[in-house]
Amino acid sequence: MAWETSYRLGCAVAHCPTFTLGVCQYGPAGNYLNRLIYTIGNPCTSNAGCPGTYTCDIAEGLCNNICPPAVSEAGAMATQ
Repeated sequence: MAWETSYRLGCAVAHCPTFTLGVCQYGPAGNYLNRLIYTIGNPCTSNAGCPGTYTCDIAEGLCNNICPPAVSEAGAMATQ
């Protein structure tokens, strides 16, 4: 589950002999007690309807803050 303010996401999977473990880290953090994961509102129809540097995905009616992925020196994905 991702929160409306989360736009950074990193996940990993470890395959162990008796189980598989998957974890994800979201940023900024969310999961606050008694708070909704998003704000109910009208869908965006243009970038002007989104805050700051967010852009509007008109097909979905959602504002996005997309950071292009990059590969770190260790070969893992990183955010620029």
